[in-house]
Amino acid sequence: MKRRLVFLPFLLLLFQMQTVTAFEAGWTEKKLGKVIIKADRAARQKNWSRAIEYGEKVLEGSAALDQESDARYIGQLQNLNRYYDKANRLSEVADRVKKGYELATKNLNPRHHTTMMSRTLYYKLHIINKNYRGAIPLVLENISLAGKGDQEDYRKLYYLEQLYSLYAISGQFEKEERVLHQYLELNRQMFGDEDEDSARVLLILAQNYCRRKLLDKFKELTATYGLQYVCY
Repeated sequence: MKRRLVFLPFLLLLFQMQTVTAFEAGWTEKKLGKVIIKADRAARQKNWSRAIEYGEKVLEGSAALDQESDARYIGQLQNLNRYYDKANRLSEVADRVKKGYELATKNLNPRHHTTMMSRTLYYKLHIINKNYRGAIPLVLENISLAGKGDQEDYRKLYYLEQLYSLYAISGQFEKEERVLHQYLELNRQMFGDEDEDSARVLLILAQNYCRRKLLDKFKELTATYGLQYVCY
């Protein structure tokens, strides 16, 4: 009986010590908020090493308080990835960049600013790693989300330029041709036939035909627009 009485207080003391330790080491909304402010301040000052340091702590705290499917967790993960990108260290967190994109795509609206940034960072990671084919679906996704209006048309032109460049560098020249025509059509609608970007893209299209030995198309293009190009 005495041994049992001695043993029970010991268990209670051990439990209390563990509870106090967990409380001291735990995260609260207030504590997380303070670290988020510090990370944001460092980012505004473009002190990326300090922003990364605080961003890592923020992600730790958000992981303790949130589910990974929560918008706050995904947003803080995206912020931290962006800090690494600003510090030219994006490849160091490749797994997180992919995770951020996948979580945002699954749990947030595709036009949500966090999703858009996560997609951009994932695209940049593919370019850094020279995985040009892997980057193409991300650009196609951006094009599919483009809306109506002048601002959206500017965005679409930008994405079309990315897309035809990726098709060219990955050797998909038939697809490059199709996107070049799409770019030319939209650029003409926005700026007219005399725009310098149209002239530049016509040259790229001529090079595409020449590379593929499509001489009839090459001759038709150069004759239609009076281009002084020769295909050898």
